[in-house]
Amino acid sequence: MFGLGKPKGDGAKEYSEALKLIERKEHKSAFKTMLKAAEAGHSEAQYAVGNMYHDALGITQNFSKAIEWWNRSSNQGNHKAQFNLGLAYHLGQGVKRNDDYAFSLISSAADAGYVRAMYTVGSMYMMGQGVVKSDSKAFSWFLKAGDQGNITAQYNLGVCYEEGTGTEVDYAQAIRWYELAAKNGYSPAMLALGIMYGDGKGTRNNEREAMKWLKKAAEAGESEAEEILKTYQELRD
Repeated sequence: MFGLGKPKGDGAKEYSEALKLIERKEHKSAFKTMLKAAEAGHSEAQYAVGNMYHDALGITQNFSKAIEWWNRSSNQGNHKAQFNLGLAYHLGQGVKRNDDYAFSLISSAADAGYVRAMYTVGSMYMMGQGVVKSDSKAFSWFLKAGDQGNITAQYNLGVCYEEGTGTEVDYAQAIRWYELAAKNGYSPAMLALGIMYGDGKGTRNNEREAMKWLKKAAEAGESEAEEILKTYQELRD
């Protein structure tokens, strides 16, 4: 949530001190110090204060205050704040829901290279939220985010390739993207990968690999994986 971004405005010293306090779990003191940095015009501190209000970290939760500080940070060009502001408008959290404005904010952050925003733009295109629905544009944004390591985008790319959504059906590519997300711990991808290996889609039927990924998915809480594993066991008995 917090990180050493490029300082803008004064307050760099207080910002650094606040980060150390957060590391030590001294959240109340961290908030007071971060607020001083934010009030001095430090854009990363403004973004952080917004997060702390949103997450009730060292201060009582206040979505309206979070919006206020993200807006200040966004006005200084902080794309993480811009993204959070967009999400708030998308969810109607602290402000009246406005998907059109949300898409505008989030797409600006995505254009600037913020990976979470890239994935979210893809999702909004897929759902037609704040923008005309477009599977091909959704796929394009998932690809950008997936290439940058976004796990959920990688899973969605697997789905797109498996189902031919926004692109041609390509089971080999589906397996590739599912595997990337699965190896990064995303349980729906583990399930999808296990099913593909079991069905021999994009690869030879491989019960060993299917069982491996289905077991991982089941251990991660995917109930469908548990049911499929029971079926495998019944067939063996």
